[in-house]
Amino acid sequence: MDFTLTLVRHGESEANVRHMLSGWMDVDLTEHGRKELEELRRSVDYPVSEAYYASPLRRCRDTSRILFPDADPIISDDFKEIDFRSLEGWILSSKDEIDAYFESWIEDEPYIDEETMSEVMERGRNALLRVVETEEGKGRHSATVVMHSGIMRSAIVSLFSLDRTEFLRMSVPNGLGYVLEFEGSVPISFKSINR
Repeated sequence: MDFTLTLVRHGESEANVRHMLSGWMDVDLTEHGRKELEELRRSVDYPVSEAYYASPLRRCRDTSRILFPDADPIISDDFKEIDFRSLEGWILSSKDEIDAYFESWIEDEPYIDEETMSEVMERGRNALLRVVETEEGKGRHSATVVMHSGIMRSAIVSLFSLDRTEFLRMSVPNGLGYVLEFEGSVPISFKSINR
């Protein structure tokens, strides 16, 4: 059975604006983020899905309500962002500092005690494959997951056996994401959702 899995990043959050590692922290969407999501809902042709899922963190639940107001998403901890643990709330002062942090992180060299890329890749991959298996078991052919950029990119790297450095090159603007195609439980392609 063919299956389409749509992955959507939450809207702009207060932590995004501050360049903060928010991970499992519950931060709000910005007013700009909410308005941008409303605009995206009107202008982007998101695939219609038979099932919806979301991270339990407020920025994802609110994004789901704005983009997919008729959906009643299944909330799952599996779709939470990278667990930054001791680094939760750490503010990165520049793009160079952000890049340096993630260049180290993709090599499984955490600064302190945060979840490694290998751990996030496994968690994300398994979570997405469970969605496909569960929904195919119900005779469905599609699902959408509203989640976070870090786990989304890590899961795609894992599912498609990409070089880890692709994590750094993948662009996931707020409110957008990727559409993945599966044959059974085998991922065969992915493409960006564009404005």
